[in-house]
Amino acid sequence: MFRKLVAVTLFVSFIAMATSGLMMFFIEKPSFTIQMHPVHKLFGLLLVFAVIGHLHS
Repeated sequence: MFRKLVAVTLFVSFIAMATSGLMMFFIEKPSFTIQMHPVHKLFGLLLVFAVIGHLHS
């Protein structure tokens, strides 16, 4: 059960980061996309902890 939760967390975090990053890349100026926004930091940390949980389960 824990492994399924980690897998779903990884999937959701990856999709959120990918879609947000692509939207920023196509909508905003390229220099603006280099900045890390709070949402990216949050999902980045979530991805890191989910990967650690995935590797240790």
